Amino acid sequence: MTTLVARGIKMFDIRTTIKAEAGEAITMGHSVWVDTSGKAWNCDDTQTDIVHGWALTTVEESDMLTIVTTCRMEVATTQIIGNMVYTGEVSGGSAPSTTLATDGIPCGFAYAANMIFLFVPIPAQNGGAHT
Repeated sequence: MTTLVARGIKMFDIRTTIKAEAGEAITMGHSVWVDTSGKAWNCDDTQTDIVHGWALTTVEESDMLTIVTTCRMEVATTQIIGNMVYTGEVSGGSAPSTTLATDGIPCGFAYAANMIFLFVPIPAQNGGAHT
C-alpha cells in the first residue's frame, strides 16, 4: 500500500492540540497514537486500532510533537468527495485518505478533491492496552 502525502494542515484549533514526545520519526500529517508511556507513534500496519490525532509538523525521534485532534488537511492524492477517510494500515505510517477505504480507523471525510476534514473518533478506537 502506498503512503499518502499531506501537503499541509490548513486549519486546526490550538485549544484541542496535545504534545507528546515522538517515539520514532513522524512525518507531518501522519496519523498518530500515544502509548501508555506518553510517547507518540505512527498509526501503521502494526498499530491499526487507535488514533489520537495528526502530526502538525515533521519530527525526529525524541522531539516534541504537536498533535492536532481536529483539522482540515490538504493532501497530494485526489480524494473521492463525500467519502469517509481512514487512517490506513501502511508500514511507516500515512496521512489519512479515502483511498485507504476500510484500512484503519474512520476519522473524517473528503470535502474537496484535495482536502479532508479530520476528527479523532470518541472513543479513540482504543482496542486495548497499548505499550
